[in-house]
Amino acid sequence: MDFHLEHHIAELLLKSLRDELSDLEREELYCWKSGSPERKALFLRVQEDEYIDRELTIYIQGKKKNPVLWEQVRKHSILRKKRKFVRLLGWGAVAASVLLIIGISFFIRDEQEIAPVVIQTVSPGSYKAILLTDNGKEIELSDSGQVILGQGILASDNQLDYAHAEEELVSEFHTLKIPRGGEYRLKLSDGTIVFLNSESELRYPINFGTISREVELQGEAFFDVAEDLQRPFIVKAEQMYVKVLGTSFNVNTYDKDYIETVLVRGSVGVQVNGDSQEWRIRPNELARLDRKSKTVEVKEVDILPYVTWKEGHFLFKNQSLEQIMNIMARWYDIEVEFQDESIRNLHFTGDIKRHADFSVILKALTSSVDVDYKLNGRELILYMK
Repeated sequence: MDFHLEHHIAELLLKSLRDELSDLEREELYCWKSGSPERKALFLRVQEDEYIDRELTIYIQGKKKNPVLWEQVRKHSILRKKRKFVRLLGWGAVAASVLLIIGISFFIRDEQEIAPVVIQTVSPGSYKAILLTDNGKEIELSDSGQVILGQGILASDNQLDYAHAEEELVSEFHTLKIPRGGEYRLKLSDGTIVFLNSESELRYPINFGTISREVELQGEAFFDVAEDLQRPFIVKAEQMYVKVLGTSFNVNTYDKDYIETVLVRGSVGVQVNGDSQEWRIRPNELARLDRKSKTVEVKEVDILPYVTWKEGHFLFKNQSLEQIMNIMARWYDIEVEFQDESIRNLHFTGDIKRHADFSVILKALTSSVDVDYKLNGRELILYMK
């Protein structure tokens, strides 16, 4: 689990103990704990006097060595007799961090010991890609091991590496195509790392020239661009051009109405193809291009839902079931049918492991609302109960 996600779940657990969850937060925590048996076990454990006593003792004595603080936290954070909740008063921040420690210790200690029993349905995506060369050659890549492609190009550890490509290969281009149910990493000749999501493709030169570094994207990719003050890095994402020198950002062209880029680090300039105006965006900002009107909106956002896919998580924040199922369809390589149109607009908030079995995803999404499903091979039908 990513640190930010751990801390967020810890805060939800804290609010649960204090009986202060909003409806959306309660739904989010429910989806989270339904994601695996170990999460449900953690949820139950943090409500037990003995477990919290033991963990807090380890935390305070081992980390802080402050018996006064320990007594205050214990006094204001654990359950009293008859299992009644107590208000945490001014100890919210301390208790949240303690719950975080409890969560981390639980996962480290027990996640390897508890093997959840899951009925296999549809397996998640995996590392796979197809490399297309200018001369029409197709090379399948997977996580099966090391593949030496020649000309200094190597596929190893789920990454296609051009860092040692022969320098004279400037005019040759390759295209890395990721099928549905796939993902892959790419290291370009300048050292830039690209994480490509499912149903995406990137066209790029084997070696960049001396003036600029240009690539063409369809789908979604996260770029960690190597700094080069002499050669700007340009991502041509259909109608949107993203220009940087050295930075980290995500670009998404999946949506038929919008093209989006989210900035994690550095600074980028966004342009519309054929327009000289440039929009500058800063970290934690989103630039969204409306395909029809050719207008660009820039706003501050929580970037985690946009980038956690590359870290092995789906993080949804008040997203519609239709949006979620579009993502699931690409990753699990399935077709989704909504028998009731109203289901499309149901909204969910939650964090789900990207490599979880699809049955876990379905259970988390449908157990809290009046929605059921039928899964026939790779065809998923959603309907009202």
